[in-house]
Amino acid sequence: MLTDEELSAYWNASADLLYPFGPFFRLLALTLQRRNEVAGMKWSELAPDLTSWVIPAERSKNGRAHIVHLSEPARQILASLPRQSNPKTGAISPYVFTTNGRTPISGFSKAKACLMELMAAPEGPQAGKKTSPMPGTDWRPHDLRRTGVTVMARLGISHHVADRVLNHVQGAIKGVAAVYQRHEFLTERAVALDTWARHVLDVADEVGFKPTSGNVVPLRRQ
Repeated sequence: MLTDEELSAYWNASADLLYPFGPFFRLLALTLQRRNEVAGMKWSELAPDLTSWVIPAERSKNGRAHIVHLSEPARQILASLPRQSNPKTGAISPYVFTTNGRTPISGFSKAKACLMELMAAPEGPQAGKKTSPMPGTDWRPHDLRRTGVTVMARLGISHHVADRVLNHVQGAIKGVAAVYQRHEFLTERAVALDTWARHVLDVADEVGFKPTSGNVVPLRRQ
């Protein structure tokens, strides 16, 4: 679980990592979906107006298709990203995050190390903003999901809504009640992710949010 200070450091440091990992880390935080689900995101899975993202059953951990509401910051990030292409064939890549046009991004450990280096810099990411480094050894992308659910509860979001945001089949509603509870809470889930996005920007002191650049740049050397 990340504190608000750590979440601020994470968000601001990601601004110094450009495509693909800067936008990837930010969407990972804003959507609260699993690392591989976000990494494998395809343009065809996104609504034309970028208001929602459908993770197909074959890419979902629990085998259930999942609708993810995209908050305004998430839409801005996606709208800023250029379509990548296969340098050998020139074909447009189906993947939102790719370095070769053929496969989704990988190399998460190296990218995370770059992010942590930026967060630990004495001057902090984005000069002038007060940040502190996150834990150096026990932090995992999954901690963002735990943090989001915890903050949602703090902000008055019902547990069963937060569970659906994470695509948990059974959570706060269990047993026989879960069998009969078929409502997907789509409206409530959209409100939850909008509320969470506002919290992320608030703790990061992002008054006028602007997405990171979509330009492809190499990761920083360690």
